[in-house]
Amino acid sequence: MPPPWHRGTPASQAPAGSAAWSVAVRTENARPGSRDWKVPGSRGRTPGLDAYAGQVSVLPGQPVTLYVRAAPAGPVRVEALRVGYYGGAGGRRVWSGIVRAGAQPKPKTVSTAIPGSGGLADSRMVVAPWHPTTVLQTTGWPEGDYLIRLDAGKASRLVPLTVRSADARGRVLLVAGAMTWQAYNAWGGRSLYTGPGGFAGRSYAVSFDRPYDDFSGAGRFPPFDAPVVRLAEQDGLPLAWETDDDLAQHPELAEGAAEIVIGGHAEYWTAPMWEAVRGAVARGTNLAVLGANTAYWRVRLAGQVNGVDRVLVGTKDASLDPLARSDPSGATARFRDAPHPRAEEELTGMRYDCFPADAPWTVTSPDWWGYAGTGVRDGEQLPALVGPESDRVYPAPDRPRPMTVVGYSRFDCGPGRPSAQTGVYWVAPSGAGVFAAGTMRWACAMGETCAKVPDARVRRIVQQVSTTVLTAFATPRAGTSRPATDTVSRYWLPSRSTGTAASSD
Repeated sequence: MPPPWHRGTPASQAPAGSAAWSVAVRTENARPGSRDWKVPGSRGRTPGLDAYAGQVSVLPGQPVTLYVRAAPAGPVRVEALRVGYYGGAGGRRVWSGIVRAGAQPKPKTVSTAIPGSGGLADSRMVVAPWHPTTVLQTTGWPEGDYLIRLDAGKASRLVPLTVRSADARGRVLLVAGAMTWQAYNAWGGRSLYTGPGGFAGRSYAVSFDRPYDDFSGAGRFPPFDAPVVRLAEQDGLPLAWETDDDLAQHPELAEGAAEIVIGGHAEYWTAPMWEAVRGAVARGTNLAVLGANTAYWRVRLAGQVNGVDRVLVGTKDASLDPLARSDPSGATARFRDAPHPRAEEELTGMRYDCFPADAPWTVTSPDWWGYAGTGVRDGEQLPALVGPESDRVYPAPDRPRPMTVVGYSRFDCGPGRPSAQTGVYWVAPSGAGVFAAGTMRWACAMGETCAKVPDARVRRIVQQVSTTVLTAFATPRAGTSRPATDTVSRYWLPSRSTGTAASSD
């Protein structure tokens, strides 16, 4: 019997097999949609309203605790919006109601040791020690990614939530990058990047018990994950939904998936999650990485509340992490660095190389099967598709082979710093296919709007390639019928970093 955490929809009520899950996705997306997930910028910036969820994800039917601060105190309208295609609307309202909210305690900076943090004494972590406002019951809510919208007066906020799958076996697993959203979250004045005095005053751990400060409270879900979800649901793939936080705490959730899909920016991974995804590929699970700077920082989870970790530890410097001496494999530094170096290309085939990147994507290997139906030509440039962070192949002896370079660009990563970007397809010994876009704008370009990629033809090409790859990868070991040809030697690819991948990236 699976552990209690793993139990969700009773087997008698769940679709049987991947084909039935595909039907379930198509049936769900045939329902009337809503565009309420779109919050006007003025409402999203208006002060007086903040909120966060006490759970990153829940199984269908499990409760969600909502923490809301409103000034002035009064009624707040709450809507639960499931993100999907829905005929182009992009979401569906599954629940709405009214709650009352008012003042909450001020943010608090934690300067004491966090339980389970490995001995980290001073985290500089900001928390919002608020009182619960209401509990949302998710009975009847389909699995998927959600945005909880709150409206009070002239202010609106969004709160991300995943109604996760109990099992991903035989399905296309969409992984939302909640740990990366939280690493960048500076609500309360600190993140893993900044604090009083800049980078030196950053937090060494960040808490999920606080609102997100960007995209009207939705974290970085809207640009990096939502476009992937909508495209996959439009294609009617047999989907499963998890967050990286779920995989970090329960790596077994990756077992048996036909395909794992990583969005536009999933920079922060735990060691167990890294091993789980790499192990799945070694057993035949296909991997699509639709972004860049993936699995760059190794972090770990701590601070359990009701059996669930609510703190992300990331010192970004092994010398600051007590665990570096007792358990080097869990030390919070870059994966590529001591005391337990692991090369990024073992997972994606590439390494993070440049910020800031801003260049066209140059089509190579136009006869690659992923380009079918796009009409692209060899050497054609797709404007502005590369950036703001990019990856490339490092021609190391142990890089994955065979590997086809399907996109390549040369540019300067800052004045006088020549760099390159690659998009690649390769086949693992297990027969698993791996596609890695190598640019953070790939996911953004799938969406209705992407300010940095305004060209409609580029958007259509990215959507078509993504549809072709995700659909092919819905069958395990896709590489056995879609071989790769090794073309890496044709391109200028230095063995050392040429970009500006600094420790604070």
